[in-house]
Amino acid sequence: MDDDRSAVRPFMHGYDAAAIKTWSPGTDRWARHFRSRVPPAPRIAPFPATQAHPDLATGPQLMNLTYDYDDAFFTARKYGAGFARRLLRFWQYSDFYGSWHGLPVDGSPADDPAHGLVNLPNPAYTDAAHRNGVRSLGCWFWPRSGDFEEYLEQRADGSFPVVDKLIEMAAYFGFDGYFINHEAETPPGQAARLHDLLRSLRERAPEGFHLQWYDTITPDGHLDYVNHLNTANAPWLDAADSFFANYWMTPEGVETSVATALKLGRDPYATVFHGTENEQFGFDPEYDPRLLFPPGEPARTSWALFGSHFVKELAPHHADPDAQGEVFRRERRYWSGPHEDPTRSGRLLPHDRETPRDRDDHRAWDGVAHHITERSVIGSFPFVTRFNTGHGRAFFLGGRRAADGDWHNASVQDVLPTWQFWTRAEGAGAALSVGFDHELAYDGGSSLLLSGELGPGDATTVRLYKTALDVTGPERLALTAHGTDGVCLEVGLLFQDAPSDFTWLAAGSGSSSEAGWHTATHGLAPFRGRTIAAVGLRVSAARPTRCAVRVGELALVDGELESPAPPQDFTVDEVRTEGETTHVFLSWRLAEHGVRHYDVLRDDDGSWLGRIYDDVYVVSLPPGAAPGPGTRLRLVAVAPDGTRSAPATTEITH
Repeated sequence: MDDDRSAVRPFMHGYDAAAIKTWSPGTDRWARHFRSRVPPAPRIAPFPATQAHPDLATGPQLMNLTYDYDDAFFTARKYGAGFARRLLRFWQYSDFYGSWHGLPVDGSPADDPAHGLVNLPNPAYTDAAHRNGVRSLGCWFWPRSGDFEEYLEQRADGSFPVVDKLIEMAAYFGFDGYFINHEAETPPGQAARLHDLLRSLRERAPEGFHLQWYDTITPDGHLDYVNHLNTANAPWLDAADSFFANYWMTPEGVETSVATALKLGRDPYATVFHGTENEQFGFDPEYDPRLLFPPGEPARTSWALFGSHFVKELAPHHADPDAQGEVFRRERRYWSGPHEDPTRSGRLLPHDRETPRDRDDHRAWDGVAHHITERSVIGSFPFVTRFNTGHGRAFFLGGRRAADGDWHNASVQDVLPTWQFWTRAEGAGAALSVGFDHELAYDGGSSLLLSGELGPGDATTVRLYKTALDVTGPERLALTAHGTDGVCLEVGLLFQDAPSDFTWLAAGSGSSSEAGWHTATHGLAPFRGRTIAAVGLRVSAARPTRCAVRVGELALVDGELESPAPPQDFTVDEVRTEGETTHVFLSWRLAEHGVRHYDVLRDDDGSWLGRIYDDVYVVSLPPGAAPGPGTRLRLVAVAPDGTRSAPATTEITH
């Protein structure tokens, strides 16, 4: 039941004028199930010495306008069964994420749905975006059914009811603003009031709220894709924070955008996002992004991407869970470049629109990392990653297989490696292959796999995370790995005062678990007063070896670990059936701080049922797996450093 508009299982919907102006969380039937509760993480200051391209400017920003990972275009859910889902593993290059699809208004006919003006971003994506310091925007799209006049209602004092509700909805659902795509001829009077509405929205919204205007209508309401910022469309920047220019850029248009922004007293990098259309043109867009990023010169403006989801949509057998390896390769080629290594980005074919070419040929694409610097949020202890991509073929806890079956939930995705993948070979052999493995994990659905042939004297170095961690003395590092027999595994630290020289710590042995995972721990007191600027791994061998090293957890923690308090008010609110599927609706009191996520398990055998950072969750179980009355469930809070609380329990009585 993953892709239909079930009346039983929560699904997202759009909002028309009536739904916006009368909105409240108490009357929006699924509202409490679609909140993002993860606050935006601050990003660390740029440090060019550890960038993949040290000379690349850090000012240009990136807007990633894509639709959410659920495969049903007009139905979005926060999580569910299924492995072959749209996910993003490259948040480190984006500054803004915007959902783009459009959702039916709740209650409209399923066979001919009315689509709302506004759709929310999927909160699972917002959670992942916020963990990586990215702002998440809802989408405003016109035309839709209905009369636009209904949205422009004003009170006697000139205020707009729609403005009040758009701010209230963003605050409740936990996102950061709106992408305004007003793509229809509009009478001049309505266009003027739309300008006033958006200006009111911008002025009244809280700090951090962002409005981005798409290059559509002129201030008098005429639909005209100018393709750059100029004096004719600049008045929209009185009502918006930034401008998404349409895709048909020219050198002259780009320079006009820069000049217009400067004339307005605005920073071109903060204000103008020139667009690239990937959904239609794939790896070979019609207009060259190097118009924005001329080689050897400063970037002209910031950049907007439309349709980065094409890497999955155009992949052969993209819906087959056993064929996702190709999707992952395509994603790496898009973000890191044709070599799947951000340090070796840059196209392998010239940009030549006169010669017909396959839009799916990744050799024509530089890679986003060729133009946009990598960002990081790892600026304080603790930092713990299990390399969990947010989906899997099974679920693991402590290295133990705790659940079978495919699942997806971007909400619980870890902060993934900053560089995917920055590898270097030492010796005569080739570098090991690096990627995410979904066959075996330590916690979640995936681990980091380094595999291939190593000869005597060969080694592979993998630079993983960009950091700014000040060591004061009590901190320690722990690495949990599997399959280290016959190889030497080390974890490396780069310090700001020596950014080219790794300090290597042995990591191939240590305390072991029954599942074959080994944890090596090192105190960081010898590095007191220094700042860790990057973390990496090295694998080497003394004799010819075929290796398959899986890294299940990297933890950088401070002081003594303290378990969070057990969850409070854990309750089964309702049990619903749909055919032969059982849906168990759960709730509890969300901890104000000190919790990274919650795990839901069966109490009798400890099998895993779900993970979320929220105060509600719906467990959906197929025939034969559904718990009956009298079954007890367990809820465990997990701290950011990985420590687990004592469980709370509740019983299914329905």
